[in-house]
Amino acid sequence: MLRSAFAPSWLPAPCAPGADGPPVAGAGSAAATRAAAVVRALRHPDVRALAALVATPSLIDVGAAGVAVLEDGWRWRCLVERRDWLAALDADPRPLAAFLVRANARQLGRYAEALWQFWFAQLPGAEVHAAGLPVKDGAAVRGEFDFIVSLPGLPGVSHLETGYKFFLYCPPGTEASRCVGPDPSDRLDRKWRHMQDVQLPLSQSPLGRQALPAALRETPITPRACLQGYLFHPLDGAVPVLPWLAPNHARGWWHRAGTPGRWGEFAPAWVELDKRAWIAPAFVGGSAGAAGPLEPRTLQARLDAHFATSRQARLVAGLAADGAGGWHEVTRVFVVAPDWRGADPAVA
Repeated sequence: MLRSAFAPSWLPAPCAPGADGPPVAGAGSAAATRAAAVVRALRHPDVRALAALVATPSLIDVGAAGVAVLEDGWRWRCLVERRDWLAALDADPRPLAAFLVRANARQLGRYAEALWQFWFAQLPGAEVHAAGLPVKDGAAVRGEFDFIVSLPGLPGVSHLETGYKFFLYCPPGTEASRCVGPDPSDRLDRKWRHMQDVQLPLSQSPLGRQALPAALRETPITPRACLQGYLFHPLDGAVPVLPWLAPNHARGWWHRAGTPGRWGEFAPAWVELDKRAWIAPAFVGGSAGAAGPLEPRTLQARLDAHFATSRQARLVAGLAADGAGGWHEVTRVFVVAPDWRGADPAVA
């Protein structure tokens, strides 16, 4: 029998009835709960994504990171302090919408970077010295700084590299190489190693220092990582302890198409998520004319039709009613093609 799903760890939403997922370390912290409540109160998709981006916990445990990180607690405090500004932006999202149009951020990673840039630009006490700054060796581009930024409450100037990723854990083993994206060539260990060994050292190199704004070339720069996202566990398997993984990471399940989903055991209603909607917890409103959530059998029919002609993975969210006409995410599931090879290159 399939296990019941549990809510992503930082969302203050109930588990599906009968949930038997493992306890979530850190999920009850006051800071995390307050930050999640800020996200839950917002309605505009881009404003929710902005707040959710700031709120999502790191994937890598601070003790295992080996580099300075933009810690969860700092981000949660900033989010709660800006809740009134976010509410005003939710009521009138035109400044954010205009910024995103100018950024032309079509890919999910670029969308996340654009949201971070908007957040830092509007954060009191922050100063963005550079964003998306290329590092060149003559005409050749050797790298790019995500952000050179001064942040309130953090000393000096930071070189911040960000990433928002979605990985599926494929047992057995506890290595980060067992965590791969829907495209299995995207691996957590590779992403983290590239951030540690290639991106962050760039600001300490002569070439990188020369690329900095002139006023900062002699200034100490602190390399700092912010790798966030979700880790999805097999729907019908145990959830192991992964020693390098942040205990309160955002999480979900993954499921292979072609086997019964039994979606009704997990949530009473569902929604398919377009890529731009992957960052924020799903919300379906009850306003007139709005498309409602899907019944479990309708979701299964849509997935069957999709995978009959495509191998593209689909992200779906289980919903629970809030009593006020809206539906909030309580779990999310990545559905992959029947022949998805996961972390095993021997599987076609």
